[in-house]
Amino acid sequence: MLKTKVKVSSIENLSDARYCAGMGVEWLGFPLTMPLEKFAEIRNWLAGVQIVGECGSLKPDDIKALVASHQPDAIELDSKSELVLIQLLLLKEVDLPKILRVNIDTDNLPALFASAAPFVSHFLVVGNSPESLQGMESSIETWAAQYPIILGLDVPEDDLEEWVAQTSIQGIGLTAGKEDRPGFRDFSDLMSILEKLEID
Repeated sequence: MLKTKVKVSSIENLSDARYCAGMGVEWLGFPLTMPLEKFAEIRNWLAGVQIVGECGSLKPDDIKALVASHQPDAIELDSKSELVLIQLLLLKEVDLPKILRVNIDTDNLPALFASAAPFVSHFLVVGNSPESLQGMESSIETWAAQYPIILGLDVPEDDLEEWVAQTSIQGIGLTAGKEDRPGFRDFSDLMSILEKLEID
């Protein structure tokens, strides 16, 4: 069990999915364009997790069709998508939680939070570099007090527990890796963070 909710993005293999599920990760993100057979095969191995279909730059009609076929538990839209707010309106009838991936380096976050908040369950805040968090700590805490934020920025491991315990963020966002070959994966990148978040 973990001290906070965690979303792991860009999962493309069963090894990552099973490891993350076993560690108590809340949301497992898969590209919604993953072939249905592979998507279903991985999903059938999992229990007790939320499967997030990551939509990338897909158009609303394509998202609706893939939601119907893949049946994720939630979807994730990207602020880089053209007219993302219109997309959110067009997807209102998709009755699933919606996570909006936003970029602290390129987006006008206060405006985006205010306009998108009625349509989304969480905001996943990411950046362009490992330094994106620097100097933004107080702004993130201010936003997290108002909006449901999953922090997908590079938090120094020594500060991780403090962020979870002393701020209003609702979760941590991580990114999956690549298998060395089918069934073989070095989990050290995820392991060091997830083990920090484990409840003793």
